[in-house]
Formats: sequence, C-alpha cells, structure tokens
Amino acid sequence: MLFTPGRIAFALCFLAVFTIAAVWSYRKDKSERAINYKGSTKIVITILILLALLVSLVKVLKFL
Repeated sequence: MLFTPGRIAFALCFLAVFTIAAVWSYRKDKSERAINYKGSTKIVITILILLALLVSLVKVLKFL
C-alpha cells in the first residue's frame, strides 16, 4: 500500500501546521515589510521592463 492511514494522518497534520505557521508568519511580518521594502515595487517594474526590452531586442536581432 502506498498510503497507509498513519501516513495520511501525518500528511494532514503537517499540512495544517504548515499552513497555520505560514499565515501567522505572514501576518507578523506584514508591518515590517512595509517599512523595509519601501519602493521595491518600482525596482521590480523596472527590472521587468528591462527584461521585456532585452527579449524584444533578441527577437528583432534574430530575424535580421
């Protein structure tokens, strides 16, 4: 048997504890992220724009 009742119980308990810990950690760090990562959205958008320009440049040069 691939999944015994013990394995299924362990997986369900692990999933529940992991989900609770992730939500708790997210809520705990929510205020700190606003302070520490202020302005990071602009950097991410800039990187995505530069990546899009690079991809388009490579595609254009590929057809020449």
